[in-house]
Amino acid sequence: MMCWLTVFLVASGCLYCIILAVFICGFERNPEGVSKERPFVSVVTAARNEAGCIDALIQALLAQKYPGGRFELILVNDRSTDDTGSIMGRYGRASRRLRILHITETHAGMAPKKWALNKGIEAAKGDIILTTDADCVPPPGWIAGMISFFEQDVGLVAGFSPLVLNASGSLLHRFIALESVALAAVAAGSAGAGMPLTCSGRNLAYRKEVFRQIGGFGRIGTLISGDDDLLLHLVRDQTGWRIRYALNPQTFVPSVPARSMGHFSHQRRRHASKGFHYTPLMIVGLLWVYLFNAALVTALFFPSVLPVLVTVFGVKSVSEYLLLLKASRVFRQTGTLRIFPVAVCFHFIYVTVFGLWGQFGRFRWKSERTLKRIKTPGMQ
Repeated sequence: MMCWLTVFLVASGCLYCIILAVFICGFERNPEGVSKERPFVSVVTAARNEAGCIDALIQALLAQKYPGGRFELILVNDRSTDDTGSIMGRYGRASRRLRILHITETHAGMAPKKWALNKGIEAAKGDIILTTDADCVPPPGWIAGMISFFEQDVGLVAGFSPLVLNASGSLLHRFIALESVALAAVAAGSAGAGMPLTCSGRNLAYRKEVFRQIGGFGRIGTLISGDDDLLLHLVRDQTGWRIRYALNPQTFVPSVPARSMGHFSHQRRRHASKGFHYTPLMIVGLLWVYLFNAALVTALFFPSVLPVLVTVFGVKSVSEYLLLLKASRVFRQTGTLRIFPVAVCFHFIYVTVFGLWGQFGRFRWKSERTLKRIKTPGMQ
């Protein structure tokens, strides 16, 4: 047992460092946006019970520095029970650029958020679809910045969404902010390396033609999560379109962290719930990462493996720090590294717990308790 554990830790530690080195090099290979084209753009946002933040989003979208006649804003009110719909309506009556759609019922064959987004995309007139969330505040140059990456052969562009912390941000919020940089580091590094792995729906753009080409959300429609990275995988694996990651600061879309530990727990379980719905190769990769972290946890209970554990953990931590240092500088988030010494000591336990919990546990989404996949009429 201990012999196999030692071998697995050493081999996995070496492979892990190589992969992170590839991501670090990938950062340097992300080209700048150079396209001068100004296609018609549709910004689509689905919101459910977001009365507390929808004002800021709409004002930010209306302030975009993109030719006025070349973009539209589509807000989808997804069954809100608060004032979200009325706030949208007030802005809609004041601006012809803003279109409001109201969803009153869910669809039997599609998860609620995907159904709401799908209705917005169906109504969109734009050649390019941009998506963001209701709790985000895109900067004035967001649309123009993202569009500059759409050269003729580019089908999807992913962007960074930093989490905004106040001066007295809690330990949890600082951990979440660091994790957001880490996920963006993987997204940007893998995209630059030619094998994009992930993205965030808070800051995502794709051609409407591409969305139709992959069948929209059809193949992933029943999954509660995955309107972003699973969509990216369909574009990557089933089309010849190129995928870019935007590193231009004017494309960074600030968001807010989870409000509480409970909210954070449900959010991470929801994200982890789609683990077995990736491509076979990515499932193997994620399973290996999970087992590597689980092996680190297991090694804590075997004193004889302690020297190997300390060595592998040390090398792993240094590699992660180098990737995060690169990413935090590019994303202008160097302050997030202050919590790294604390976060790195618990991250492998965090991955082990939530990676497993997300596959078998229930979670809440917008106050609704749900499974990771909705049940269609033909499902048992």
